[in-house]
Amino acid sequence: MGIKKFTGSTAKEAVDKMRAEFGDDAVVLNTRRVARGGIMSVAGGEYVEVTAAFDETPMRVAPKMPIRSGDAQGAEVVGSLRELAARFSESQPSPERRNRADLGQNYSRQPATMHPASVVESEILKQEFSEVKNALGEIADHIKHSKMPVLSGPLNDAYSSLIENEVDQNIALEVVETCNHNMSGTALEDRITVEKSIVNIIGRYFIEAPRRIADKKGYVVALVGPTGVGKTTTIAKLASIDKLIRGKKVGIITADTYRIGAIDQLRTFADIASIPLSVVYNPEEMAAAVTEYSSYDVIYVDTVGRSQRSVDKISELAKFTDAADPREVHLVISVNFSPKTARDVLERFNPVKPNRVLLTKTDEATSLGLLLSLAKESKLPFSYITTGQSVPEDIEPASAARLAKLVYPNGFVAHADQEKELVSYGAVDA
Repeated sequence: MGIKKFTGSTAKEAVDKMRAEFGDDAVVLNTRRVARGGIMSVAGGEYVEVTAAFDETPMRVAPKMPIRSGDAQGAEVVGSLRELAARFSESQPSPERRNRADLGQNYSRQPATMHPASVVESEILKQEFSEVKNALGEIADHIKHSKMPVLSGPLNDAYSSLIENEVDQNIALEVVETCNHNMSGTALEDRITVEKSIVNIIGRYFIEAPRRIADKKGYVVALVGPTGVGKTTTIAKLASIDKLIRGKKVGIITADTYRIGAIDQLRTFADIASIPLSVVYNPEEMAAAVTEYSSYDVIYVDTVGRSQRSVDKISELAKFTDAADPREVHLVISVNFSPKTARDVLERFNPVKPNRVLLTKTDEATSLGLLLSLAKESKLPFSYITTGQSVPEDIEPASAARLAKLVYPNGFVAHADQEKELVSYGAVDA
């Protein structure tokens, strides 16, 4: 048995070359598309590579694969390759071995030394099996990027960076297609220009939360969300800024009576900052406490963390928030959540009527592509991001520029002033 590869601009051209050299006895083992200049690159043309086998003894192989366009081709190629891989892994005996087995010979007792032809055949099978596995991976990548436009080098790099930063593939494609559509061919070849455009496009996904009006009294701010996202620490930061930096009259109400030590933690902070604290155990007490602090500038409400999977507990939480009648309801989401978990939290906390998203633990995340998914799926404005545990330092407004920088830090490497150039989207007075 011999193995040889043939290439052509089409499968027919490659097969014709094979037939011309080996005749009709040659068989096709594998067909794949390969990009010129890189395996399955999203840019550049492709050629077809056919792996052929020729031997005096016929060999069972997968049928030749018809070439089609689009996803149908990818599905058929993958199916054929899977079948071929399965046949190799079964290690079916050659025709010669089957004939000898019919004569009653027991090959489990044969000497360890194999016939040279059998050794060669075994090595060929191993090689082909490895090539099939590699081809499956390449074709999977090809199918994944089959809808990609032809991109310039800088834009292709930007797309790769977005994916590396765990931006959803469809959103990353949307971003680079927008950039590709908005810019001319010359500009698309300039890396700095492309990065600035990408950052601005990302910034437009985010809505900034309205700024609070300073002269209103009894302004209630509630934080809600799953357990462990950092609601209590975030309230301490916000209350400290209002009391110690802005000179506001601040009160705190907590309904987090389930978590061990939560009240003590908040009370210790309140005593240090000289902020009054009320603990409530039911919606009626919540309404009474809000009335008690109605002459204060800001009232912060800390709520118990609830699993997004517990419908009953979230319904109970909604009764507390309704009783507080807050102007701001911040849904607190840790950026360490998986996209699926974050999506689940957004959906299942709807009964508490959140009107803002507050992001925590940005200092702990290795990549923040999740933020674009949150922006697109929630349609809610973003209020704050927390960057550590220090009170009150590690919190800042969630501006479009800051969020874009978290999602795509690559775009700021070459521009120290990039953040200043970004416009703000959706920031209006309440």
